[in-house]
Amino acid sequence: MLHADGHDITQLQTQLRHAQTLRGAGKPIVILMKTTMGKGVDFMEGTHEWHGIAPNDEQLARALAQLPETLGDY
Repeated sequence: MLHADGHDITQLQTQLRHAQTLRGAGKPIVILMKTTMGKGVDFMEGTHEWHGIAPNDEQLARALAQLPETLGDY
């Protein structure tokens, strides 16, 4: 069993490469990723309230303002 911080893409890539080296041994491979719901958005982080609920336009703008590294994706 492998572990990774689900918010750290470099760590996740490292564990995925390691998992590939374990293939063919006849055993399942699992990577457990620790994550925080709503990571990086003050009103969403650490709460299940937003699970399955889309933010309204104002909430979306507020959330995206807190995550500048994702703005290029939209």
